Amino acid sequence: MAAVVGVLLALFLMGSAVYVAWRLGALTWQQAVEEVDRELSGEVPIPRPDLVLDVGDHNPPARLSWNWAAALLGPFWYLWRGLWAHFCALTAVVLLTGGLLAPFVWLYCALKANEDLWELRKARWSAY
Repeated sequence: MAAVVGVLLALFLMGSAVYVAWRLGALTWQQAVEEVDRELSGEVPIPRPDLVLDVGDHNPPARLSWNWAAALLGPFWYLWRGLWAHFCALTAVVLLTGGLLAPFVWLYCALKANEDLWELRKARWSAY
């Protein structure tokens, strides 16, 4: 019973912290409308310069290419590079298996990191 109460209390505290952070950092409606108007009023060259810098003349990485930083840091490399969903999924796999699958997660990170980062950069510019 004490464990259930502890989990519920932890969920309540985390949810409250997220809500407070969201309320403090959220734009007001008027600020959001002004920001959208400002973005839409400017002329944007095609292709956008930031798109060209991000993925313009880069070839996609080979499938299953080795990344030493990801091999050493594992899921934390994904957190460092801003791939939050991958970090959460890989960390959940490690935690839910009690660390039993940790070597396989680290191997996945080392082999798929470059490809996942490329997919993130490409997805930034997708219309979907």
